[in-house]
Amino acid sequence: MSATRLLVLAFVRAHNRAHGYLIGQELMAWNADKWANTKTGSIYHALRQLAKDGFLEEIVVPPSDTAPARTDYAITEAGDAEFHRMMEKALTLPQPRPDMLCAGLVLMSALPRRTVLELLGKRLATLAQHKSEVSKANDRASFSGVNALPPHVEALLSFWTSNTDCNHDWVAGLIAKIEAGAYVFADEDPQAFGVPGGALVIP
Repeated sequence: MSATRLLVLAFVRAHNRAHGYLIGQELMAWNADKWANTKTGSIYHALRQLAKDGFLEEIVVPPSDTAPARTDYAITEAGDAEFHRMMEKALTLPQPRPDMLCAGLVLMSALPRRTVLELLGKRLATLAQHKSEVSKANDRASFSGVNALPPHVEALLSFWTSNTDCNHDWVAGLIAKIEAGAYVFADEDPQAFGVPGGALVIP
């Protein structure tokens, strides 16, 4: 699952209709190349593939006196369903690379508050399970004998523990913040970021 694919689909959805140059300019202004590994070429590839898969509709705009011909894209009903499916995975499923989560966080205001809390709650439960597994792995290592593992493997176990704890605690903190009323979501403001026809403000 590609963060670029999700971002491109989401930005077309938010604009109702958009072309590759517009989406590329906005994503680059968001520095998506840094946190989602999004490149200009991958944006155009994602647009073509999403259209091929039936998630976007291609609209050929003829040339005018002031602009050359171009291809615009509009989201289809299947594309809207795909957007929600990808958002669910982005916010629910922990992955080694953070790019999908980053995309999900940028776009979470396009969903209702309660939906975001439910998805993040599932992520937290998975991370809690990971914490238990890491703890058991540490216990096995400590009871397996002095010579069972090279001493420096302790550094790996320490990193694994710290990383898992940090991810779990960060998601728990985000959930608490959203439950306390932070941010604005799609069910609260029709102009929320990422909502079709709503705001797409570049910081």
